Amino acid sequence: MYGKGKLYCEKCYKEKSEFIKGRKYKLTMLQALPLDLKITKTKMLIQEAIDRYGDSVYISYSGGKDSTVISHIARQIKPDILHIFANTTCEYPETIEHIMWEKNHNGMNLLIVTPHDKYNRPWNFKRVVTDEGYPLFSKVVANAIRTYRRAKTPQTKQNSIEYMERRFKKYMDFKDKNISDKCCEKLKKTPIKQAAHKLGMECSIMGLLAEESRQREMDWVNFGCNVFDVKKDNQCRPISFWTENDIYEYIKTYDVKISELYNKGYTRNGCMYCGFGIEFDIVDGKNRLERLADTHPKCYKYMVDNFKDIFDECGIKY
Repeated sequence: MYGKGKLYCEKCYKEKSEFIKGRKYKLTMLQALPLDLKITKTKMLIQEAIDRYGDSVYISYSGGKDSTVISHIARQIKPDILHIFANTTCEYPETIEHIMWEKNHNGMNLLIVTPHDKYNRPWNFKRVVTDEGYPLFSKVVANAIRTYRRAKTPQTKQNSIEYMERRFKKYMDFKDKNISDKCCEKLKKTPIKQAAHKLGMECSIMGLLAEESRQREMDWVNFGCNVFDVKKDNQCRPISFWTENDIYEYIKTYDVKISELYNKGYTRNGCMYCGFGIEFDIVDGKNRLERLADTHPKCYKYMVDNFKDIFDECGIKY
């Protein structure tokens, strides 16, 4: 056992370290490219997916700025490409307004799906929090807490504690709180995948940026942009090497219409009550939940009425 986490022998640890170092260097070089070259590469990646899967390629659409840029580029190649949007029941009103504009006025081939369980009972945010836990801190932290809380054997519980002690020690005080990473899976990922499967879709185009989180960066390091025949789902992630500045430069250069939400102090759309990354999403001294009081007071009241206990228990400002 060798190195942080003690997962490799010394030889394999060094080989893995060199691999990661090389891939991170390549990502840095790609992120430094000028926008015109990034656009060219992005189009090549999308074309590669279309050449391979034909009409069975679709865009996993969120209504946010990243997926809107993806859509703008992809429709230059395939104007009628299918977009699948999951209405999670806690979308910002501006997101819904934007996707309806895309559908009704901008010719987007859009399918809107809603989340249901295997008994066809509807999922909503409150039910997910009640049944699974609130999405707080980050997906990896919430996953570790959920694994600990739902452990079926003492050994699994102990393994979870050791894992958290090693990687997320500052969150150990919250290990018994009602926290989980299941929200996105229940409300967004599963409905989109189910709809895609029914339609015979084979590959999703996703607007993910490697710079958004360490988890996404490492996913790019290990798999790159186009991930075919490796994971359960085939994925084309053609702007993963872009930066947020590239996104805004593209929007300005090509006059791309995005949600009005971004004019209200928000840097991401997502779900209104999501707590992932809440510690770092600070604008003018306020986090995402605090800003909701100013921009969407009715939604803020609903959030406080239903979820203030978990915020108080975990020291989350709202």
